[in-house]
Amino acid sequence: MSQRRFSAKIEIKAKNSAGVIYSALKPDIVSSPERQVSTDIKLINDTIIVDINSNDLSHLRASLNSYLRLVKAAFSCLEATTL
Repeated sequence: MSQRRFSAKIEIKAKNSAGVIYSALKPDIVSSPERQVSTDIKLINDTIIVDINSNDLSHLRASLNSYLRLVKAAFSCLEATTL
């Protein structure tokens, strides 16, 4: 029986803050101890791309939710500092 592979891709367009948000997410992705999920992050111009892959759908969903919360927190911090 072949194993299923699940994947999700998040693309975040962040004109002036893409580099800052990328820098905020990168350490979490690089040091992630999760062995059941593989994650990659790229910065292309003003777009951050996060690719998440897993054999387990619940692990994929948990990682996806975590990275979305981190992105939201990064945007919130940037907004707070520009007020």
